Amino acid sequence: MSKLPEYRVIESARAKRVQLKMTIEGLVIVVPKGFDRSDISELLREKASWIKHAGARVEVRRRAIEETSSRPDRICFRAVERDWEIEWHPTPSDRAVLREVGRNHLIVRGGVENPEVWRPALRRWVLGQGRKHLTAWLEELAVRRGIEVKRTSIRCQRTRWGSYSATGTVSLNAQLLFLPPDLARYVLQHELCHVQYPDHSPAFWARLTDVEPETRRWRAELRDGWRFVPGWLSHASTAAPD
Repeated sequence: MSKLPEYRVIESARAKRVQLKMTIEGLVIVVPKGFDRSDISELLREKASWIKHAGARVEVRRRAIEETSSRPDRICFRAVERDWEIEWHPTPSDRAVLREVGRNHLIVRGGVENPEVWRPALRRWVLGQGRKHLTAWLEELAVRRGIEVKRTSIRCQRTRWGSYSATGTVSLNAQLLFLPPDLARYVLQHELCHVQYPDHSPAFWARLTDVEPETRRWRAELRDGWRFVPGWLSHASTAAPD
């Protein structure tokens, strides 16, 4: 690490060891009472890799927080290669009404100056798009693999990209639409494998690897999949297939 990062030190009587915490405001170092602060420079050099990656994750979250109150001009569904341009029309109203015009244009009218009005309206629209695109995609993959799916549910979860219930329901997160196609397809294939293997047994992973040879790669990349989801839709920091 060529340059030490800025940091704040908090001395805690309850701390038994040094702890590093990366926050929106920056790096915080919690040290026990009486800790020799001359050792901090060496500690930061040892933790340089962690600090770099933690800082990058926090930066993405910081931008996401900023986006929660900023109206998007465009929505990009990478998974299904669809882009939508958004046109905003403020009117005196406590509701927001969305209308699709053509194949890639969205007009939103109403109280669009208020995030508490337009965010839920866009969220409902994204859910509808998820039901349209993700359900059809799952059914196409299921038919290709000879798998029967009893029921599909599209939700907007904060912690899971997908799940499979004991009753035979495949639940998919509408936010999958924002992921690159390979990652979204991996999640769908993951849940279809659960129809045959309800648990995460070696047989499950072997079957998933058969249909998705790069399973290890997609599984690793999915850990940071939330970075593709716009902040106005999700505050989730992690999400995973079940």
